[in-house]
Amino acid sequence: MIAGLVRELVLVSLASALGGLVLGFVFPGSDAPDLDAARARLRRWITACLVVLLVATCAELVVRTQAMSDASLAASVASVPSVMTGTHLGQILTARLAAVVVALLLSFERGRMFRAVALLATLAIALSLSLTGHAADWGDLTLSVGVDWAHAVAASTWAGGLIALALVAGRGGTTWSRESLAAVASGFSRLAGLSLLAVVVTGSYNAWVQLGALSRLLTTNYGRVLVVKLLLVAVLVWLGAVNRYRLLPRLAPSRAPHGLGARVFRMSRLAVFGPGRGELSARAKSRLVAYITVEALVGLAVFACTALLGEVTPGRHVQFERRPTTHVAPRSDPSGPRAGTVTPPRGDAERGRTVFARLECASCHAIPDQSFTPPTKPGPDLAGIGARHPGELVESIMNPNAKILDGPGYTDERGLSIMPDYSERLTVGELSDLVEFLRSFGEAAAPSTEPPARER
Repeated sequence: MIAGLVRELVLVSLASALGGLVLGFVFPGSDAPDLDAARARLRRWITACLVVLLVATCAELVVRTQAMSDASLAASVASVPSVMTGTHLGQILTARLAAVVVALLLSFERGRMFRAVALLATLAIALSLSLTGHAADWGDLTLSVGVDWAHAVAASTWAGGLIALALVAGRGGTTWSRESLAAVASGFSRLAGLSLLAVVVTGSYNAWVQLGALSRLLTTNYGRVLVVKLLLVAVLVWLGAVNRYRLLPRLAPSRAPHGLGARVFRMSRLAVFGPGRGELSARAKSRLVAYITVEALVGLAVFACTALLGEVTPGRHVQFERRPTTHVAPRSDPSGPRAGTVTPPRGDAERGRTVFARLECASCHAIPDQSFTPPTKPGPDLAGIGARHPGELVESIMNPNAKILDGPGYTDERGLSIMPDYSERLTVGELSDLVEFLRSFGEAAAPSTEPPARER
């Protein structure tokens, strides 16, 4: 629950900062009192969002450390430096902190070049989200990470820009002229349309990768949350269409008619825009801002669903399709990992032996250690398992259904592995120690197929 709230705070603050920076480039280049006041408010908003993002990233680092160590809050805070320097996740979050600091310092500057560099820093921050989410399950440099990053950038530009526009245009102070509001709203509307196209394309790919099958939209928690998110996006699209095709045309400058229709035109213009040279009446402005504000609120709900999806197990891990024929997982090549595996940090074999005993793994698995009693339940023999890549050992412990080994009593009536779920019972350190213990049943226990002379 806390991790999800922290994740949502990171998403909203990043999107608001990124969308605000993009919105700043949409503003017309002309100098006008209303635009100058809006630019000042926008700079303050971007700075505030980056401050929140800095705090939220620090909080995420503590929350992730506590989840990995299963320790108290005080102990987790003390372990943060070790996580920052010794883990892949910590290094990514450290890089994010550095990028946030750079963007925050640049947000105080008014120059266009400084804002462009700050925008590049926020794009790097968005990449860090993809590198710490489900898209990075196959590695850092993958198509999945690239598509997820493009999705995050497009969604942040769209929804984050809406939030910034609602705050800038909805506040009191200098009244926006008709021309200024029309220029900003029209420019952002075109940008939102391009962002929507990118969101649809990249979002479809992400859904296909994380679900694995269309049927899992309604049969998994991940799919059901995704359905709610899609409905909210549909509402957002409808509100944007109303703004673009019904409200914005009324703001666009038009040429006054001549002849008999001139008086009718002036009367209708006075009723809609009020008196003055192109200034919006309070009613017209409040109506437009109200629609933008509702869009921004719906965008916040979309980010809430996105944060929840980051904490829910993807649909591809929940249900598993099997062929009707039995199969045995092939033995891995010990010379290297198969695609998608990771190398865990080295652990302590003696501590791993204690973990092995505590989890009662010997009740199902025979091992070349005479101090353990023979197994009483069905399970593969672990002799020689140390020849496998340690990343595969991690996968076999944390996700036994990723590669199912058929055998007498190894699977249930659905064809899934009977091995218990240890994801909530092992810390990262205990997992590394257990893997180190299993690696001790290495190549010495595996039968050799070549003569000793050639091995020497």
